[in-house]
Amino acid sequence: MTAFFFSTALRRFLTLALALTAVRVIALVAGDPNLGPDEAQYWFWSKTPAFGYYSKPPFIAWAIAATTAIFGDAEWAVRLSAPFFQLGAGIFLFLAARRLADERTAFWSGLAWLTMPGVFLSAALVTTDGPLLFFWSAALYFFARLTDADEKRRFAVAALLGAAIGFGLLSKYAMLFFPPGAALALALSPARRRALRSAPALLAAGLALALLAPNLFWNAGNSFQTIAHTAANANWAAGAGHPDKLVKFLGDQFGVAGPILLVLMIAAGAAAIRGGGETAGRLRFLLAFAAPALLIVSAQAFIARAHANWAAVAYPSAVIAAAMFARDARWARRAMIASLALHLVAGAAFLTGFSNMTLAGAAGAGGLFKRLSGWDVHGAEIVRRAAGYDAILSDDREVMGALLYYARPGPPVVAWDPNQRIDNHYEAFKAFDPAREKRLLYVTTNPDAAPLDNAFGTVTPLGTSVAAMTATRARTLYLFEISDYRFARS
Repeated sequence: MTAFFFSTALRRFLTLALALTAVRVIALVAGDPNLGPDEAQYWFWSKTPAFGYYSKPPFIAWAIAATTAIFGDAEWAVRLSAPFFQLGAGIFLFLAARRLADERTAFWSGLAWLTMPGVFLSAALVTTDGPLLFFWSAALYFFARLTDADEKRRFAVAALLGAAIGFGLLSKYAMLFFPPGAALALALSPARRRALRSAPALLAAGLALALLAPNLFWNAGNSFQTIAHTAANANWAAGAGHPDKLVKFLGDQFGVAGPILLVLMIAAGAAAIRGGGETAGRLRFLLAFAAPALLIVSAQAFIARAHANWAAVAYPSAVIAAAMFARDARWARRAMIASLALHLVAGAAFLTGFSNMTLAGAAGAGGLFKRLSGWDVHGAEIVRRAAGYDAILSDDREVMGALLYYARPGPPVVAWDPNQRIDNHYEAFKAFDPAREKRLLYVTTNPDAAPLDNAFGTVTPLGTSVAAMTATRARTLYLFEISDYRFARS
């Protein structure tokens, strides 16, 4: 058993995976990109541990709290969990592929995952996709074990499956795509359907719900903010019929997975549909987990909009399917090798630019990092200019998040609600309090302070804060001194 688990293929994979992870960690430590506004928001959440937050479940904040408690609040420490989540996902995909196919397929599945363009990006930034993909990959492995007729430790595996699904839901609600994927996989796999026992399945479901329950209670006590925000993000009121946005979403998937690897995934799908036998059955089992996310998010893109990463959970099982397909076709094996080579070159270029943004700018790639640039300059200037004020006020979620991290130490940073409707975490939990904050430095992206809507008797322009994002683009923030709150808007 030990010899099987620590096989030659696994040792080789772990050697390469750990080496790549070490390079990613070095790039984080050496890199100089600022935290993006979302990353800064998650860092702010981590300072007040809870079972929920306005726009996301809590696990990302817990992860940041763990790394920053040990290493401090530097940008690299805030992001430190990201490469390890992807390493863990790669290991679970190796184990799942070995369970469903063989050692060679497992080796190429793990490497294909760790070198995907989307994974290179996700391993450099601290986002909710990191823990989500880790727990999704773990759940895929444990589900494959639980539905294997030869599995002996069903209750232990069921408990691990329930934990993976539960913590996945605490990472991002996209984990909800897993149950319909599992149901479809069972519908397409009669042998696995027969192997599944009701008691272990109920144990897994019960544990997952038990882990999610504190977040549901938090939502119930906070007007179901996270759930409402998730529904609002779908923006179905925008009306149906946006084929251009669907085309863009589908085109973006070539950037997430890589062009060659995505073609191999599509070819694996075609083989699953038209083929027979054991391999085709296993391909159908795997791709069933990808189908709900791809179909539902594609429909979402057509109805309103969808970001490229919203279907990210489709790729763990699709990567294994692509590697399994490549095992049996010479052209596909060559394509897999070419895909890995292409991704390694692109990934090396990305990490080089991430480590040295001056070099990235000189190479004409500064635009890739524009949202991660200039916030430290704004923060330092605004701290200096905020001396003597009761608070720094902002009406913009992104500016607010960046200032909470970069305008330290300085007056409190508080949120102005321009439409008298809570639209983000800051408006709900870091709102302007006129009883405490009389004289404020207002920081906004609006040159005329229009969002204040005449709520203050004194509004004095103080100029701007300008910071370069790229060699040719700059971000401008407008500063005002405000006081004499009128307690009502005209």
